[in-house]
Amino acid sequence: MAALFTESVFCALTAGFYGAMVQTFRNAEPKWLTAMFLTVAMPALFQVLEYWLHWLRGTPHLRPAESVSVVAGAISALFNWYAMRRGTLLVGTEGRAFANDLHRLPVLIVSFLAVLPRKLLERLKRAQSGFLRGGKRGEFL
Repeated sequence: MAALFTESVFCALTAGFYGAMVQTFRNAEPKWLTAMFLTVAMPALFQVLEYWLHWLRGTPHLRPAESVSVVAGAISALFNWYAMRRGTLLVGTEGRAFANDLHRLPVLIVSFLAVLPRKLLERLKRAQSGFLRGGKRGEFL
């Protein structure tokens, strides 16, 4: 229960800042660098703070819990970035009513989950068409 309470307080105190950072960088270029910042650099900072807080509280099984938290945080950051680039989950003058965002979330979740398989299929199709046109060996990678 202490770990749950600690995590809840930490998330409540940092979620707004984290969301504001993602919103600020949502249209930054290049996209690959933005993705690295939002999924590696920012979560690393928050994970260090979170680890320290749980360590002070004496949370058991801290390392496995933090490992899961790192992965969940990276996926969460990517999804928030994906949604914000599509005009959802924004606050302030750029945002819409929360009910509109909730209505759009199911479609955004499905399309987010489909990004990686879709990109892999596109790459495979390009590779096959290059190979069929007589491309050089190994060129499809």
